Amino acid sequence: MRKIYIFIFVMFLVDESSSAQQPLRIAFDFNKPDTASFSTVLRHAKNLMMLRPNSSLEIVCHGQGLDMLLKDKTTVQKEIEELAVSFHVTFLACEATMKRRGVDKSQLVTQATTVPTATLELALKQQDGWSYIKE
Repeated sequence: MRKIYIFIFVMFLVDESSSAQQPLRIAFDFNKPDTASFSTVLRHAKNLMMLRPNSSLEIVCHGQGLDMLLKDKTTVQKEIEELAVSFHVTFLACEATMKRRGVDKSQLVTQATTVPTATLELALKQQDGWSYIKE
C-alpha cells in the first residue's frame, strides 16, 4: 500500500513540474485611464513572465487605456520597454480608438504596434486558443 502512495505522489510531482513549464498565451484587455492601473497590468504581465518566461503576452490598449501607450501621457514607459525587451511582451494600440481620439502613430511609445480594432484582435486571439484577461 505504501508503494502505491509513493507512486501517486511521484506522479503528482511529475505532472506539476511539467505543467509549470508549459508556455502560456494570454491577451490582456486594457481600457483604464489611471496610472495606478497602468502599473497593475504591467506588474501582472511581469509576474507571469517571471514564472513562465517562454509565454506569449499581448496587452491590447483601447479606449482610455490607450493613454498607457501615448508618449506624453504614460507614466510607465520604462516598464513597457523592459517588458518588451526582456520578455517580448507585445503592446498593441487600437487604431479605431486612435482615429476617434485624433492620435497619430508617432505619438505612441516605440514599443507599441497597432491593430485595426481591439475587439477584433481579442476575438481572434481567443479563437486561436489564447487566454483572455480583462484588466
